[in-house]
Amino acid sequence: MSAVTREVNLPSGLSTVMRAWLPEGEPKAVVVGIHGFAEHSGRYAHVGDFLSSRGYALYMYDLRGHGLSKWERGYVDSFDQFVEDSVAFYRLVVSGHAGKKGFVLGHSMGGVIAVLTVYRLGGEVSGLVTSGAALEVNVGAGTRLLLRLLSAVNPRGRAKLPVNVDCLSRDKAVAESYVADNLVFKDPTYRLLAEFGRGVSEAWKAAAKVTVPALLMHGEEDCLVPPSASRKLFQVLPSSDKTLEVFPGMKHEIFNEVDKEKVLEKLAEWLDKHS
Repeated sequence: MSAVTREVNLPSGLSTVMRAWLPEGEPKAVVVGIHGFAEHSGRYAHVGDFLSSRGYALYMYDLRGHGLSKWERGYVDSFDQFVEDSVAFYRLVVSGHAGKKGFVLGHSMGGVIAVLTVYRLGGEVSGLVTSGAALEVNVGAGTRLLLRLLSAVNPRGRAKLPVNVDCLSRDKAVAESYVADNLVFKDPTYRLLAEFGRGVSEAWKAAAKVTVPALLMHGEEDCLVPPSASRKLFQVLPSSDKTLEVFPGMKHEIFNEVDKEKVLEKLAEWLDKHS
């Protein structure tokens, strides 16, 4: 099923593109997806098609400074803007499905945003799902200090930061598509990079207070974000209903792996139990 795509103006001040994959009839529940660093919601069509075929509605939007959002590419004033946008988007979407449970799903940096969004929403959300949540980034203290300095003196300066596409998936077509995708930026601003680091610190504080059911997923061979990030998140979350799934052989983008059906089936199974 193709996505319903339209522009949306969020109460947080962001004008962006929303994509929705909807089942026939009323959905069992609503899933609000948050994509990762530098990418966009259009890369999740196969996830939306799968979830809608299983009776769920998936809604995603292009993050501020990403994809087709009407905001400076690769820039945010503050990581908090991602959270404010995501809270506003969640409320907008769920309000259109009265009586249905709502879940937040975040990949990579989107997983960091998802943790903070779920914490902010509190009892409004029924569960948290993460994929390769980027809660551990291999950046030294010196680099962090330099980024904070550059963010302060030249926030819109840009770093050439090509992602190691070999870490994305064992499917070579995924790497080729990522590199060729003009909506995936490869030159983030110093401010975005510094705020990403600050967001990670804030997410760990928030995670210690998140009590909703949670499904944490990660690829065992992820060389962008180590699986220890999700293992630590599992330990930190005080939720009494939490599941950790580490998939052997898989890299960072588990929804784009050669055997992604295993991941999608696990997601559907978990949603069926919690909807």
